[in-house]
Amino acid sequence: MPTTSDTAAARPRGLLGEAALALWGGIEPGREAEFNDWYTHEHLPERIAVPGFLRARRYVESLTDARLAGWRYFTLYEVKGAAVLHSPAYLRSLENPTPRTLAALPLFRGMSRMGCAVTHTAARGMGGDLFVAELGPRDGEAERLRAWLATALAPRMMAMSGALATHLCENDAAATQAGVGVASYREVRTGTGRWLWLVEGAWTDPAGALTECARGLADAAAHGADERLSLGMFRFLGSLVPAQLDPA
Repeated sequence: MPTTSDTAAARPRGLLGEAALALWGGIEPGREAEFNDWYTHEHLPERIAVPGFLRARRYVESLTDARLAGWRYFTLYEVKGAAVLHSPAYLRSLENPTPRTLAALPLFRGMSRMGCAVTHTAARGMGGDLFVAELGPRDGEAERLRAWLATALAPRMMAMSGALATHLCENDAAATQAGVGVASYREVRTGTGRWLWLVEGAWTDPAGALTECARGLADAAAHGADERLSLGMFRFLGSLVPAQLDPA
């Protein structure tokens, strides 16, 4: 179940729902315009129409920096629960891709796709900038690492100038596997992550924010993290919600 360090009911909640679907990676050079047209006008509306999908957010890299993994795009779908990512409606959409989807998905380069359990989320708003760290625990250390991220690092990050939210999304192997081998991704090589640590902010200096966010994770190994750590820094492109949730 998601947790929150903000107890005041009037404050904005963090991620919607108890699960998420995250996708990130690069793109075929010279094909971004057609890819983005498909993503914005067909793919996001199609996905957010699946029952149980609560919100889609899409980001593009905001910084070129040697500390970063070089991911170009990041998409986060917030869903009601893990069962949504096994649901007949969602699997039907994966097994019946449109012609544009079949043409566009192979344009991904180094794509990762992960169904997640949201194990921590706290927010006082939604940031236009997003720091992403892909990390994971050593064997037997998941509980210790999770507790440190949620109860020690999250408050430190929320005290950072401009920070608005922190979230922890952990790989749900069954939810991730449900999308493997389907028609949509048959011609697309995808990897998966382990855990995603997300910090949202309103930062006019993304390089400085990257330094602070990375510094916060510097001693993660002392709290159970393994040595593999990949970082991304993004700016917000847009968000979609289902028609029945649209306040307009």
